[in-house]
Amino acid sequence: MKNLYTINSWAFIICVLISFTIYGALIALPILGIIQINISIKIGINFKQLPKSIKISSFIYLLSVVIALIVIKIIVLNQLLIFFIWSLMAIILAGFHLAITHFISKYNTTE
Repeated sequence: MKNLYTINSWAFIICVLISFTIYGALIALPILGIIQINISIKIGINFKQLPKSIKISSFIYLLSVVIALIVIKIIVLNQLLIFFIWSLMAIILAGFHLAITHFISKYNTTE
């Protein structure tokens, strides 16, 4: 669990740097999503060991992801605008996920 933050932070930084180009975002964001899904599964396996504040943050993150998917599905504008909204939401949610893994790494170092 201690290495999750390091993996997530490097993946996030690389993804944000690549996302400055349109085509880079098309490639980088799904890869970051796959990495963060794997990290979330690892967090979910050890969920009972985490403090309540991290559990609440994880629930808020999950709820935010579901709401973001619903909003993207409802909004039917031109495709370029949807892409930019999707990219922005993905980066914001990835940052939130990064914060959660940071809290977990801090929690594990204090044990």
